Amino acid sequence: MNKNTYETVKLNKGEMHVYDFGAVKLHAYQTNDPIDDEVFLVEKAGRAAVIESPCFRDNIAELTAYLKDRALEPAGMLVAYHGAGASFLPGVPRYATENAVDYSARGGGRALIDGFAAAFGDAFDPTIHAADHILSEGRVTVGGIDFGLQAWALIFGI
Repeated sequence: MNKNTYETVKLNKGEMHVYDFGAVKLHAYQTNDPIDDEVFLVEKAGRAAVIESPCFRDNIAELTAYLKDRALEPAGMLVAYHGAGASFLPGVPRYATENAVDYSARGGGRALIDGFAAAFGDAFDPTIHAADHILSEGRVTVGGIDFGLQAWALIFGI
């Protein structure tokens, strides 16, 4: 993949880099938030598998509007090890490994969430995504897109 060949969509705060692979597009959202986060949307046939979640309320609003403006239906979200930002896309199925769920609730992910909430106040959404689907090694299909999880990914809670 040529990482320099993408469409740039300037947003109010962040920026989207859209890589077009024909039947599938990758939308890489540069949040420009204080922790320089990034969220990915994998688009196929008008549906989007969301990888990661923005944690800052203005980014949550901005990415929600982007999905609506592009007429992308969020089919599911793969939640990261620091599952903050649960106000993003309520009602959309959440997928996470057991390690990610535990880490967000009790481990180092929880410490990150608590620290960011203390540092950034109301701008940060400390609510934790509840997993609707617990992932284990193997394949899962989200929005018509197949994802594979390897044993190493489970160890790191990806």
